[in-house]
Amino acid sequence: LSEVLRIISEAQGDIKAVIPSILTYALELCDAEFGILFEYRGNSRFCASHTLGIAKPFKDWLDDQGEFSVSPATGLGRMDEKRDVINIIDVKSEDIYRTDDPLRYATADLGGARSFVAIPMLAADRLVGAFTIYRQTVRPFSDDTTRLAQTFAAQSVIALENARLISAAQKTFL
Repeated sequence: LSEVLRIISEAQGDIKAVIPSILTYALELCDAEFGILFEYRGNSRFCASHTLGIAKPFKDWLDDQGEFSVSPATGLGRMDEKRDVINIIDVKSEDIYRTDDPLRYATADLGGARSFVAIPMLAADRLVGAFTIYRQTVRPFSDDTTRLAQTFAAQSVIALENARLISAAQKTFL
């Protein structure tokens, strides 16, 4: 926690500096290959605003999608509905993988993800995004790892809100 707070403090509201640092630290501590911070746009719609370590085909797919809707059967869809952590042991073993769901296809086949955890980013009771980390082998995230990822998600919310406040204040004073 102190390392994440140091990262936020040193970034001085520069979200483009703080989120990659938080993602890097989270991936190292959670022993994961890649991570994505999704911004929530309401009505089950998300946008991948920050990525780290993802395969180029998956990154290209996310960039092409921009803002996209998620099915309630996807990890993000379930997280949106429950406002709780979704820990998927193997993304290819779930029924949705055998459908034509574009997000699951992109995650598993373009990104190479196998194990996945989605952590809701909440500002009070309002969903602002999802902090997601992925492993490219079937290796579920432990409860301890999930709790650690929740800390990163909570700190990411603080970083995002601070960046918005600083940006608004700078516009006011300019």
